[in-house]
Amino acid sequence: MNPSDEAGRQAHAVMTAAWWPIDTCAPLGNGHIHGTWLVTGGQGRGVLQQISTAVFRDPAALMARVAAVLAHLGRQVRHTTILLPELLPTRRGAAWHAAADGTHWRLWTYIGEARTLETLSTPEQAEAAGRAFGQLQAALADANLPAPDPIPGFMQLDHYLGCLDGAAAAAMPSSRERELLRGIHARRDLAGSFSQREQVIHGDCKVNNLLFAHGTTTEVRAVLDLDTVMRGHWAWDAGDLVRSAAAGPNGFALDRFAGVVRGLRASARIDAGPEDWVRAPRYVTLMLVVRFLTDHLEGDRYFRVERRGDNLERAEAQWRLLLQMEQAADAMAAAIE
Repeated sequence: MNPSDEAGRQAHAVMTAAWWPIDTCAPLGNGHIHGTWLVTGGQGRGVLQQISTAVFRDPAALMARVAAVLAHLGRQVRHTTILLPELLPTRRGAAWHAAADGTHWRLWTYIGEARTLETLSTPEQAEAAGRAFGQLQAALADANLPAPDPIPGFMQLDHYLGCLDGAAAAAMPSSRERELLRGIHARRDLAGSFSQREQVIHGDCKVNNLLFAHGTTTEVRAVLDLDTVMRGHWAWDAGDLVRSAAAGPNGFALDRFAGVVRGLRASARIDAGPEDWVRAPRYVTLMLVVRFLTDHLEGDRYFRVERRGDNLERAEAQWRLLLQMEQAADAMAAAIE
């Protein structure tokens, strides 16, 4: 039996039991964390998610935090015209459902007339993405978030380097893995950057967490995935957005990098010099190399995979992007001065 088929049948059964009967249940998106399905039926469409307890070990705390973020953003309409999905309560009026088998589920509204993009192709798209996430940062500026952080050590490179050290010591790395380990070791100084946690950030600031309006590639309708909203450094969001917006089959795109910076500067009012803007995406990209490689060495416990080796290939892809960023550093600085 295909595991994805079994997961879909489970999602269909949970949806019918906890919310309402549906006609179809189809996998949605390419996320590495939660299982996500588009469900349709007599009451319309919704987005059903199985919360990953491998990542979010306390679903009740996670959902309390998400509820606080949604409530805060609902009061901040002056800052943004960007839509947010809403949680749809269960039959019992709860914001999420704990199934008898120990799995945890939630249902979001489906935002129509929009689509996600896995990659961007123009600087105008990149600027729109930067402006949307910048508006969200501005709206979150005075948010009072419940403790603790959703994921201990999240986005903190020094924390992930410690995890990698432990995983590498317990494994017998292959030649491919040792090559990455050597490169990471030579760049450990990046962990000393951006350590101050001075503002509230989105925490997963990448292109496919935006919904672009159908018929246009420069109008952002909605920002998705509020699970990792937390106190952090502006560079964690900015670096992640640059990483996802400027990467492409033809190498690192300077024009899309500059577009992201324009959008964030305009809406989030980030006061930083070229050196920090250039360093931020390298920090986040190296962090992802470390995280993917660590998960690979530990047996793929964290990120969802289709087969053994997926996380190693992800780590190598991010490594290639990091090298492109390093080679483009002077041009990046010149593009935004």
